[in-house]
Amino acid sequence: MLVHIILIVHTSGMSEKKNPLGPTGITVAENIKRLREERRLTYVELSQTLTELGRPIATLGLSRIESGQRRVDADDLMALASALGVSPNFLLQPRGRDRDTPVEVTGTREASTVENAYYFLEGVRTLNGDNNLEFAARSLPEFLHIRREARRDSWSTPGRTWIYRAMETDGNDVKWSVTESDESVLAREDEDD
Repeated sequence: MLVHIILIVHTSGMSEKKNPLGPTGITVAENIKRLREERRLTYVELSQTLTELGRPIATLGLSRIESGQRRVDADDLMALASALGVSPNFLLQPRGRDRDTPVEVTGTREASTVENAYYFLEGVRTLNGDNNLEFAARSLPEFLHIRREARRDSWSTPGRTWIYRAMETDGNDVKWSVTESDESVLAREDEDD
């Protein structure tokens, strides 16, 4: 007895992913591939290193990351950066030799530049140049704040957190930013008193 089975597959909507890999995801994939190749690491070697770091990714997974078929989540990003000897920001940073090279960054409506993307990742400037001082202040991690309990001066009021990041600014835009040590800031405050 011969049985014929007819399989009907409805492919409408199957060809597109719900949320395709965006420009930053593509940048991460390209940077991982470039760094792995520059370091002459095989997929097996990188996979072993990631396993040793506690974040195993199989060789097929690494291949799929580099080809844009697999996303990199935040934990993967940290482990891959560590395994490749760079900061996570480096993996997120679009490439370009000229600082004015236009680049696409996920979460923006218009193209940015390599320089703006770099300063955005460093927490110094927004991608579009709006509210840079507020952005830089909000982007600081908690340990870069000093709690000033009992002092009242031109910088702060008692109990308010004072940020000790030195910034060159024209009042609207942060041109560069350097974090100072607690000791140097407090020593300078004592000199000013």
